[in-house]
Amino acid sequence: MFTVSLLEPQIPQNTGNIGRLCAATSTPLDIVGNIGFKLSDRYLKRAGLDYWEFLEWRYHEDQQRYMAELDPNNIHLFSARVETSYTEKRFKPGDTLIFGSETRGISRRYLDQFPERCCTIPMSNPGVRSLNLSSSVAIVLYEAIRQNL
Repeated sequence: MFTVSLLEPQIPQNTGNIGRLCAATSTPLDIVGNIGFKLSDRYLKRAGLDYWEFLEWRYHEDQQRYMAELDPNNIHLFSARVETSYTEKRFKPGDTLIFGSETRGISRRYLDQFPERCCTIPMSNPGVRSLNLSSSVAIVLYEAIRQNL
């Protein structure tokens, strides 16, 4: 129904948790670009527990190529650096939900290239920079699923 895409994730436990979430929801997971761990990392496997066999996932080495091949009408980019709330978006089957790395987020290049496709998860405390990546993916993925029940 949807695809979750992680651009250059750096923390294996987050990617493992997201893999487990995607396995539970039958959502494909794309891991893209220069990642901060090995795909065989024990922390990645431990966080996903024994659910990796149920997960449809792909690794894409070239981030630029990956982004160029996506249909811009079927993407949503999530960033703490934009204003539009994810609750204002309509998610449809076939959409790719794109999240940036824990340390840098999504490149400004892509946020500027697709401004109408960008959104954020609002937070009421201005002292908090951002949410944990795996929490963010869970919030958005379940909203996308809810909209399409």
